[in-house]
Amino acid sequence: MNKNININGCDDMQVDGTIHVNINKYLMFCPNDPIPGLVEPFVVSGKGQMMRDGTFDFSPLPPVKRRRGVLLKKVAHGRLSATKDGAYLLTLKVFKHEGLNVANVMSKEAQEAIEGGFRPWQK
Repeated sequence: MNKNININGCDDMQVDGTIHVNINKYLMFCPNDPIPGLVEPFVVSGKGQMMRDGTFDFSPLPPVKRRRGVLLKKVAHGRLSATKDGAYLLTLKVFKHEGLNVANVMSKEAQEAIEGGFRPWQK
């Protein structure tokens, strides 16, 4: 194990070992000299590439910035929100297996969300 400190402002480490790859593209790395606690556990999404020469490259994806809207009204099958970009968003979701009259449910809940979600000064 080689550890070089402060490359690009980060700790950088090289660990020798073997990577096992199966047909389902599952990867497992087994270090030659396992040292518990050497690296903090992490979960990150990214892009991994197995190169033709057997080397493996992994690039983490940047975190997804989710827009957080303001909930105006919650209904049984959805919600009415004010989004950060200055819009209103009405979302309704009715599953087929519920056996409901979807048109009636959506119409009723859309009306309920609109009437309950907007205050007189917002109209």
